This record gives sequence, C-alpha cells and structure tokens, in this order.
Amino acid sequence: MVDVITLLLAPVAGFFTALWLLLLWVGDGGSVSAGEDDLAMFLRHPDRLGADEPASGFVTMPNHLSTADEMVDWLTKDLPKLTAGMSGSRA
Repeated sequence: MVDVITLLLAPVAGFFTALWLLLLWVGDGGSVSAGEDDLAMFLRHPDRLGADEPASGFVTMPNHLSTADEMVDWLTKDLPKLTAGMSGSRA
C-alpha cells in the first residue's frame, strides 16, 4: 500500500516542485534595478567595473601587477590604504 501511495504522490510532488521553481525563476525577473545593470557596465568597460561608483566598495586591481607575489603585496599593503576611508567597509 505504501508503494502505491508513493507511486501516486511522487509525480504530484514533482509537478508542484517544478511549478514552484518556475514561479521563483519568473518572479525574480522583476527585481532588476531601474539603473544600468552590472553586466551592461562590465561589457562596456570590463577594466573599469565599479570605477564610476567610488562608494560601491569595489576596488579594481591595477593592470601592471603580473606575478602572484606582486598581487599579494598589493593586496596586503596598498588595498587596505585604499579601503580605509570607505564608509561601511567590512573590517
């Protein structure tokens, strides 16, 4: 008897799960902000993402850093200096 109930309820549960996921997927489409989205800004200026918004909390890494040691050095010495004055920064 348990097998019959499972056999009947599994497709129903799958249908409602698919319907729920569809509603989540479609319902999330209206949450895009009225301004320019990040993808369009990145496609137009891939090297300057976030540079137009200094209060965004995103600091781009300089292009002249080529080795891992230079990047780590920049991350540990220069980046904290750049982010120290930002409001709302996570410390």
